[in-house]
Amino acid sequence: MAGPDLIPDSEGAGRFLPWVVAVMVFFAALAGAAGLALHQATGTWRNDLANTITIEIPPGGTPSGAQAMVAAVTTALRQTAGIDQVRPLAMAEIAALLQPWLGGGGLIDELPLPRLIDVHLSPDDPADLALLAKRLAAIGPDIRIDDHQIWLGKLIRLSRSLQWMMLACLAMIGFATCAVVIFGTRAAFTAHLEVVKLLHVMGARDGYIARLFLWRALTMGLKGGLIGLGVTAMALYALSRLAADLEGPLFGNLTLTPLGLLALACLPLVAALLTALAARYTVLRELSRMP
Repeated sequence: MAGPDLIPDSEGAGRFLPWVVAVMVFFAALAGAAGLALHQATGTWRNDLANTITIEIPPGGTPSGAQAMVAAVTTALRQTAGIDQVRPLAMAEIAALLQPWLGGGGLIDELPLPRLIDVHLSPDDPADLALLAKRLAAIGPDIRIDDHQIWLGKLIRLSRSLQWMMLACLAMIGFATCAVVIFGTRAAFTAHLEVVKLLHVMGARDGYIARLFLWRALTMGLKGGLIGLGVTAMALYALSRLAADLEGPLFGNLTLTPLGLLALACLPLVAALLTALAARYTVLRELSRMP
């Protein structure tokens, strides 16, 4: 019986299939990597900022008066139910937080910086922030409570929306890949119609003929997927070098986990299987229309 070499992969529109699959895998890998990085960053934000508030004491007065204000607020916080940990930030820590935006040098030392106190609320029974605000207002009317939960909730909703967009991109890329494969397979089927008719006369079943095109599409899809993955690996490496300067309290560690890297490494296989199944479906549909 005939072998897969009866359906060559270097004729007609089919010769472009590996490059089309390579482009699709490249874009799918970028979308997947972006989605995984956002998911990882969201977990970092939630772990770092959950049940956390910051008390801001505005600058002003003498250094000794500011220090006394910090001590009074710290004492009041530690005496409040629903607060697990209170840690006043040293001026060096506050200056380090502003350095990425203001740069080094003596500019930070010349600015009147507010005093900050990092507060961790009890996860089981957190403190009432409204009552806490009234208690702190008695110490200083300009003391402000910075609740990260509202900001964190908006940031997480934005991140999840972007992740859904990445999933939609992956679905559209898969749909486009199937469309290209169907077009290429129909072209190949038409180009080898005489061979297909001869196989029919020799008694070949539709399943066997479909497998000829399936193996052709599978090998070409895997070849294109590996090319796309190689280009993606170089692109992600370059992006990781650029993102290293952004890693910090907001972005966290943007390096993908081993499980995420494994998922991206499986994309060529997924693309090859998708290509093969689309080709088989197309051939069987064309064969069903033959007399």
